[in-house]
Amino acid sequence: MESKQHQPQAGLSVAGLSKGYGRDAGALALDNFTLDFPAGECTVLLGPSGCGKTTVLRSIAGLVTPDAGRIAIDGDAVFDGATRTNVPPEKRRLGMVFQSYALWPHLTVAENIAYPLAASALSKAQTEAKVESMLQWVGLGGMGRRFAHELSGGQQQRVSLGRAMVGTPRAILFDEPLSNLDARLRERMRMELLALRQQAPFTSIYVTHDQLEAMTLGDRVVVMRAGRIEQTGSPEDVYKRPRTRFAADFVGIPNLLEGTVRSVEGREIVVETIVGALRTGGWRRDWTAGARCTVAVRPTLIRIERTPGAGGRPGRVIRSVFQGTSSVDLVDLDGQQIAVESFAEERHSPGTGVWVLPTPGALFALLDD
Repeated sequence: MESKQHQPQAGLSVAGLSKGYGRDAGALALDNFTLDFPAGECTVLLGPSGCGKTTVLRSIAGLVTPDAGRIAIDGDAVFDGATRTNVPPEKRRLGMVFQSYALWPHLTVAENIAYPLAASALSKAQTEAKVESMLQWVGLGGMGRRFAHELSGGQQQRVSLGRAMVGTPRAILFDEPLSNLDARLRERMRMELLALRQQAPFTSIYVTHDQLEAMTLGDRVVVMRAGRIEQTGSPEDVYKRPRTRFAADFVGIPNLLEGTVRSVEGREIVVETIVGALRTGGWRRDWTAGARCTVAVRPTLIRIERTPGAGGRPGRVIRSVFQGTSSVDLVDLDGQQIAVESFAEERHSPGTGVWVLPTPGALFALLDD
């Protein structure tokens, strides 16, 4: 990999960004949104439809004008509501990869990639060399003369990425770029994007509602809700230690168990719940013995036994769902339904009596709300 054209490394910052749509003043797409995007990192904005993640992206790109706030790229303001600064999109030097690819059907692959260079001072030979280098980088060498309709969905997405990268952008913005692909192609493209970033890290902001995409591609994951940040952290931190009920639910933790703090020893807290004593750790807020709390419990961190000798709490299987590599059992424990995921071959019939207990050594997430 040769040129720095493939390595946008600008840092971005957003401060106090607000945006409302329609006549309902209380319905803000963005509500005082503030976040720094470090140079060379991939920050993933994760959340449900309508949470404001795409509005953040389009505001940074200059495609949406916020009502208030400030956006800076490498310290230079491209939008400032207070000073009425609003740099046009084409002068912000940002690349964007759209959900719909947005390729020109009458242009070849090479011409699509070269499109951002049309207004540059490059000679024809320089442009062709730059495009050829980009074709090789995105894995489309030898395909420059094809048209978009002659490519697969994954290849079209690579053209879109090449076009976004070729104009020496300061950062790349991804607007749910894989959502139009089928499951197998989506998985392959995730890994290809990850490989490209590992070969030549570049500053990127990636919008998705797909948890797996966020965990795979992000150096940092930002969970959004109603125009605000719900939680920010590494993929592992957000996945294993959600801090609110909303974050826990969105990253796929169906078991939110009420409990009572039994003991506090440094950063480790033991909570008594319906499935037994659960250990938690790494939390900032102080807790005291006897306090009521909520613990987020992943289905993979609790297990089922068929005999009482192993301990645990007695329950009864309501239903069992086969998921290919695993099975999920829904178990009734004193009127509360608990999901338990197992990778064993054995499946449990509805009505089967079982004992439920925590996986030894597992740490569970103690929620702040």
